[in-house]
Amino acid sequence: MNRLDHEKHALPADAARTLVEAARAASPALRRYADDAERNSRLAPEAARALQDAGLFRLGTPGHLGGHELSLTTSVDVLAEIGLACPSSAWVVMVSYVAQQIAASFGDKARFELWGDGPDVPMCGVFSSVGVTAEPVEGGLLVSGRWAWASGCHQAEWGVLGVPLPRPAAGGTEPGVALLRTSDLTIEATWDMAGMRGTGSDTLVADGVFVPYHRTRTFSDVVALDARAGEPLYRVPPGSLTLTSLAPLLGAARAVFRTTLDAVENGKPMAMSLHRRLADSPSVQAALADAATLIDSASLHLARSAAAVDAAAASSAAPPLLDRARVRMDVGHASTCLRQAVQLLLTVNGAGSFARTASVQRYWRDLETAARHPTLNPGLAREMYGRALVGDERPVTPMV
Repeated sequence: MNRLDHEKHALPADAARTLVEAARAASPALRRYADDAERNSRLAPEAARALQDAGLFRLGTPGHLGGHELSLTTSVDVLAEIGLACPSSAWVVMVSYVAQQIAASFGDKARFELWGDGPDVPMCGVFSSVGVTAEPVEGGLLVSGRWAWASGCHQAEWGVLGVPLPRPAAGGTEPGVALLRTSDLTIEATWDMAGMRGTGSDTLVADGVFVPYHRTRTFSDVVALDARAGEPLYRVPPGSLTLTSLAPLLGAARAVFRTTLDAVENGKPMAMSLHRRLADSPSVQAALADAATLIDSASLHLARSAAAVDAAAASSAAPPLLDRARVRMDVGHASTCLRQAVQLLLTVNGAGSFARTASVQRYWRDLETAARHPTLNPGLAREMYGRALVGDERPVTPMV
């Protein structure tokens, strides 16, 4: 596809903005079924349908196949809006977007198998491949094994899954990824967490599933970003895609802030004090100011990195290690900011925040659980960025 073809299919800026409105329109259904997701450890069918009807399972689908082919900058805005209603829903959409971005690098034959019948194809992905085997047979591999924490697997039609790929010339195997239909897999219920329960991050199981070679790639090839010209989204490094993981948390923190501010503005009293209202307390005013600034700081760091990543992808230039490491640092710092902001807001809200019927405690549990995802580890981010700042190019992780 040449540059003119891509421009014809790429999502216009005004259309990209309408996706935030689409997410907002789906939000009432996501809120309505959030308790259902809590009970059943997966999204309710009604919530998943609202996401699909809003076009939110085509965010990473190539534009020439009817998808949105959404930039990182706009995807952060859209995912944060979903997270404002339901962080678990936002996480499922985020995982699908990232999986689609990676799947699009597998070539035209794989692309048409995924999206030839339509662009609305939810996906999931798990890179780790401990205990997974891939036996070479004519035309492909017979894959067996298990992939834990497969967020969105109950909605997904395809999975981008880590598979050890044979190395006939050198012997042994090397890390790779493969596209598998979820209809060829089974799901084992293993997800029973304190937060992000609605992601349904259960375990996928394969037992001798045939995967043709055109649906496999080495992980080194995926990282090499050999996407075709005119498709900037598919030149974004996998490590930089971690920006999208923070967007559901940003939405959660904004939701807690709004709920807290509503309580303050509605005249909630300050217990065991001479202040008639929370709003009259200097300590509450300071906490709100600090929380708002922390949330803004997280948002600004994400926006800065997303804009830089999009610009580098559009220019076809390979971003240097320092720039990529700074993206990971921005993500880790933003995660810390959001956690600190919500801690302040919970204190303003008081012990009532932790009532089982209070939505605030669900957002808190979701944020604290998701913030422990390996891609959001602030300590690891500091290692990466610190090394890059002093010119130390020794790898800390391949996801940079």
